[in-house]
Amino acid sequence: MNITSSLINLEVSDGSMAAFVSRPNDDESHPAIIVIQEIFGVNANIRKITETFAAQGYISVAPDLFHRSGSLLDIPYSEMDTARGLAGSTTPDSLISDLETVVRHLQADPFALQGKLGITGYCFGGRVSFLAATSIQGISAAAVYYGGGIASEGGPLNSAATISAPIIGFFGENDQNPSPDDVDRIANELKSLGKTHEFHSYAGAGHGFMCDDRGSYNEAAANDAWEKTFAFFSDQLA
Repeated sequence: MNITSSLINLEVSDGSMAAFVSRPNDDESHPAIIVIQEIFGVNANIRKITETFAAQGYISVAPDLFHRSGSLLDIPYSEMDTARGLAGSTTPDSLISDLETVVRHLQADPFALQGKLGITGYCFGGRVSFLAATSIQGISAAAVYYGGGIASEGGPLNSAATISAPIIGFFGENDQNPSPDDVDRIANELKSLGKTHEFHSYAGAGHGFMCDDRGSYNEAAANDAWEKTFAFFSDQLA
Protein backbone atom coordinates (compact mmCIF):
# COMPACT_ATOMS: atom_id res chain seq x y z
CA MET A 1 0.00 0.00 0.00
CA ASN A 2 1.32 3.45 -0.91
CA ILE A 3 1.67 5.79 2.04
CA THR A 4 2.46 9.43 2.68
CA SER A 5 4.20 10.83 5.77
CA SER A 6 4.50 14.32 7.22
CA LEU A 7 5.05 16.34 10.36
CA ILE A 8 2.16 18.30 11.83
CA ASN A 9 1.79 20.58 14.84
CA LEU A 10 -1.04 20.21 17.32
CA GLU A 11 -2.04 22.88 19.80
CA VAL A 12 -1.94 21.51 23.35
CA SER A 13 -2.81 23.06 26.68
CA ASP A 14 0.51 24.88 27.08
CA GLY A 15 1.93 25.24 23.58
CA SER A 16 2.49 23.26 20.42
CA MET A 17 3.27 19.57 20.02
CA ALA A 18 4.75 18.08 16.85
CA ALA A 19 3.54 14.72 15.59
CA PHE A 20 4.75 12.40 12.86
CA VAL A 21 1.82 11.23 10.74
CA SER A 22 1.81 8.44 8.18
CA ARG A 23 -1.29 7.37 6.28
CA PRO A 24 -2.46 5.42 3.25
CA ASN A 25 -2.16 7.57 0.14
CA ASP A 26 -5.77 7.29 -1.01
CA ASP A 27 -9.17 8.89 -0.51
CA GLU A 28 -10.68 6.07 1.54
CA SER A 29 -11.53 5.97 5.24
CA HIS A 30 -9.24 4.03 7.57
CA PRO A 31 -8.98 3.15 11.26
CA ALA A 32 -6.30 4.97 13.22
CA ILE A 33 -3.47 4.02 15.56
CA ILE A 34 -1.54 6.26 17.94
CA VAL A 35 2.11 5.17 18.23
CA ILE A 36 3.88 6.06 21.47
CA GLN A 37 7.63 6.52 21.51
CA GLU A 38 10.33 4.91 23.59
CA ILE A 39 12.33 7.14 25.93
CA PHE A 40 14.52 8.12 22.96
CA GLY A 41 11.91 10.31 21.28
CA VAL A 42 10.10 10.16 17.94
CA ASN A 43 13.25 8.89 16.28
CA ALA A 44 13.88 6.95 13.07
CA ASN A 45 12.73 3.68 14.63
CA ILE A 46 9.41 5.11 15.85
CA ARG A 47 8.82 6.76 12.48
CA LYS A 48 9.52 3.43 10.78
CA ILE A 49 6.99 1.70 13.04
CA THR A 50 4.44 4.42 12.31
CA GLU A 51 4.95 3.93 8.58
CA THR A 52 4.65 0.16 8.99
CA PHE A 53 1.18 0.59 10.47
CA ALA A 54 0.24 3.01 7.69
CA ALA A 55 1.26 0.41 5.11
CA GLN A 56 -1.18 -1.95 6.82
CA GLY A 57 -4.01 0.51 6.22
CA TYR A 58 -4.03 2.70 9.34
CA ILE A 59 -3.82 6.45 9.79
CA SER A 60 -0.91 6.46 12.23
CA VAL A 61 0.20 9.30 14.49
CA ALA A 62 3.32 9.43 16.69
CA PRO A 63 3.07 12.48 18.99
CA ASP A 64 6.21 14.10 20.39
CA LEU A 65 5.52 13.62 24.09
CA PHE A 66 8.80 15.28 25.12
CA HIS A 67 7.82 18.58 23.47
CA ARG A 68 7.97 20.50 26.73
CA SER A 69 11.72 19.81 26.86
CA GLY A 70 12.42 20.54 23.19
CA SER A 71 10.90 19.84 19.80
CA LEU A 72 11.39 16.40 18.26
CA LEU A 73 14.30 15.43 20.46
CA ASP A 74 16.20 12.41 19.14
CA ILE A 75 18.23 10.99 22.00
CA PRO A 76 21.06 8.60 21.07
CA TYR A 77 20.64 5.10 22.47
CA SER A 78 23.92 5.56 24.31
CA GLU A 79 22.53 8.48 26.35
CA MET A 80 20.28 6.45 28.61
CA ASP A 81 20.44 8.85 31.56
CA THR A 82 19.29 11.77 29.39
CA ALA A 83 16.46 9.68 27.96
CA ARG A 84 15.33 8.53 31.39
CA GLY A 85 15.41 12.11 32.64
CA LEU A 86 13.15 13.24 29.81
CA ALA A 87 10.71 10.42 30.49
CA GLY A 88 10.76 11.30 34.17
CA SER A 89 9.90 14.92 33.39
CA THR A 90 6.49 13.92 32.05
CA THR A 91 3.45 13.50 34.27
CA PRO A 92 0.37 11.31 33.87
CA ASP A 93 -1.82 14.41 33.62
CA SER A 94 0.28 16.03 30.88
CA LEU A 95 0.50 12.76 28.94
CA ILE A 96 -3.25 12.22 29.10
CA SER A 97 -3.88 15.81 28.05
CA ASP A 98 -1.53 15.48 25.07
CA LEU A 99 -3.09 12.20 23.97
CA GLU A 100 -6.59 13.61 24.28
CA THR A 101 -5.46 16.29 21.81
CA VAL A 102 -4.36 13.56 19.39
CA VAL A 103 -7.69 11.77 19.81
CA ARG A 104 -9.59 14.98 19.03
CA HIS A 105 -7.39 15.53 15.98
CA LEU A 106 -8.22 12.07 14.68
CA GLN A 107 -11.91 12.51 15.45
CA ALA A 108 -11.84 15.59 13.22
CA ASP A 109 -10.01 13.79 10.39
CA PRO A 110 -12.57 13.16 7.62
CA PHE A 111 -10.74 9.99 6.55
CA ALA A 112 -10.42 8.45 10.02
CA LEU A 113 -13.07 5.87 10.83
CA GLN A 114 -14.79 6.94 14.04
CA GLY A 115 -14.84 4.49 16.92
CA LYS A 116 -11.87 2.63 15.42
CA LEU A 117 -8.86 3.93 17.32
CA GLY A 118 -5.97 1.85 18.60
CA ILE A 119 -2.90 2.78 20.59
CA THR A 120 0.46 1.09 20.89
CA GLY A 121 3.74 1.94 22.55
CA TYR A 122 7.18 0.63 23.41
CA CYS A 123 9.09 0.85 26.70
CA PHE A 124 8.01 4.26 28.09
CA GLY A 125 5.34 4.13 25.39
CA GLY A 126 4.09 0.78 26.63
CA ARG A 127 3.35 2.29 30.02
CA VAL A 128 1.78 5.35 28.41
CA SER A 129 -0.40 3.13 26.21
CA PHE A 130 -1.61 1.27 29.30
CA LEU A 131 -2.24 4.61 31.01
CA ALA A 132 -4.25 5.78 28.00
CA ALA A 133 -6.39 2.65 28.15
CA THR A 134 -7.29 3.52 31.75
CA SER A 135 -7.97 7.20 31.19
CA ILE A 136 -8.95 8.23 27.66
CA GLN A 137 -12.36 7.84 26.10
CA GLY A 138 -12.35 6.59 22.53
CA ILE A 139 -9.51 4.05 22.75
CA SER A 140 -10.79 0.85 21.12
CA ALA A 141 -7.74 -1.38 21.60
CA ALA A 142 -4.24 -1.16 23.11
CA ALA A 143 -1.04 -3.05 22.25
CA VAL A 144 1.47 -2.68 25.07
CA TYR A 145 5.13 -3.53 24.53
CA TYR A 146 7.31 -4.12 27.63
CA GLY A 147 5.98 -1.11 29.50
CA GLY A 148 8.11 -0.56 32.56
CA GLY A 149 6.52 0.87 35.68
CA ILE A 150 2.96 -0.25 34.95
CA ALA A 151 2.86 -2.21 38.19
CA SER A 152 4.97 0.20 40.26
CA GLU A 153 3.65 2.21 43.19
CA GLY A 154 1.54 4.95 41.64
CA GLY A 155 1.64 3.23 38.24
CA PRO A 156 -1.34 2.93 35.90
CA LEU A 157 -2.17 -0.60 37.07
CA ASN A 158 -3.83 1.09 40.04
CA SER A 159 -6.46 2.45 37.63
CA ALA A 160 -6.99 -0.78 35.70
CA ALA A 161 -10.61 -1.00 36.85
CA THR A 162 -11.46 1.80 34.41
CA ILE A 163 -10.10 -0.01 31.33
CA SER A 164 -12.77 -0.71 28.73
CA ALA A 165 -10.63 -1.62 25.70
CA PRO A 166 -9.02 -5.01 25.10
CA ILE A 167 -5.26 -5.13 25.68
CA ILE A 168 -2.57 -7.26 24.09
CA GLY A 169 0.85 -7.26 25.73
CA PHE A 170 4.33 -8.34 24.61
CA PHE A 171 7.22 -8.94 26.99
CA GLY A 172 10.72 -10.41 27.11
CA GLU A 173 11.42 -13.09 29.67
CA ASN A 174 14.91 -11.62 30.19
CA ASP A 175 13.57 -8.13 30.89
CA GLN A 176 13.90 -6.63 34.36
CA ASN A 177 11.50 -3.72 33.89
CA PRO A 178 8.95 -5.15 33.57
CA SER A 179 10.23 -8.36 35.06
CA PRO A 180 8.36 -11.64 34.58
CA ASP A 181 6.96 -11.17 38.09
CA ASP A 182 5.71 -7.71 37.09
CA VAL A 183 4.04 -9.19 34.01
CA ASP A 184 2.35 -11.86 36.13
CA ARG A 185 1.10 -9.20 38.53
CA ILE A 186 -0.36 -7.13 35.68
CA ALA A 187 -2.00 -10.17 34.12
CA ASN A 188 -3.45 -11.35 37.41
CA GLU A 189 -4.89 -7.93 38.17
CA LEU A 190 -6.52 -7.68 34.74
CA LYS A 191 -7.90 -11.19 35.15
CA SER A 192 -9.32 -10.42 38.59
CA LEU A 193 -11.03 -7.34 37.17
CA GLY A 194 -12.46 -9.25 34.24
CA LYS A 195 -10.57 -7.19 31.67
CA THR A 196 -10.04 -8.62 28.20
CA HIS A 197 -6.33 -9.15 27.72
CA GLU A 198 -3.83 -11.42 25.96
CA PHE A 199 -0.18 -11.49 27.00
CA HIS A 200 2.81 -13.01 25.20
CA SER A 201 6.28 -13.46 26.69
CA TYR A 202 9.34 -14.47 24.67
CA ALA A 203 12.16 -16.67 25.91
CA GLY A 204 15.58 -15.20 25.22
CA ALA A 205 14.20 -11.71 24.60
CA GLY A 206 14.94 -8.69 26.77
CA HIS A 207 13.81 -5.10 26.92
CA GLY A 208 13.58 -3.37 23.55
CA PHE A 209 13.38 -6.56 21.50
CA MET A 210 11.29 -4.84 18.80
CA CYS A 211 13.88 -2.19 17.91
CA ASP A 212 16.08 -3.37 15.04
CA ASP A 213 18.40 -0.39 15.55
CA ARG A 214 19.57 -1.71 18.92
CA GLY A 215 21.53 -4.68 20.15
CA SER A 216 18.47 -5.77 22.10
CA TYR A 217 16.64 -6.65 18.88
CA ASN A 218 15.31 -10.21 18.77
CA GLU A 219 14.17 -10.98 15.25
CA ALA A 220 12.11 -14.07 16.04
CA ALA A 221 10.25 -12.38 18.90
CA ALA A 222 9.74 -9.19 16.89
CA ASN A 223 8.36 -11.01 13.86
CA ASP A 224 5.90 -12.98 15.98
CA ALA A 225 4.84 -9.86 17.89
CA TRP A 226 4.28 -7.93 14.66
CA GLU A 227 2.10 -10.74 13.31
CA LYS A 228 0.03 -10.92 16.49
CA THR A 229 -0.29 -7.11 16.68
CA PHE A 230 -1.54 -6.86 13.10
CA ALA A 231 -4.09 -9.61 13.76
CA PHE A 232 -5.21 -7.95 17.01
CA PHE A 233 -5.81 -4.54 15.48
CA SER A 234 -7.40 -6.06 12.38
CA ASP A 235 -9.88 -7.83 14.64
CA GLN A 236 -10.52 -4.99 17.10
CA LEU A 237 -10.60 -2.09 14.63
CA ALA A 238 -12.46 -3.78 11.78
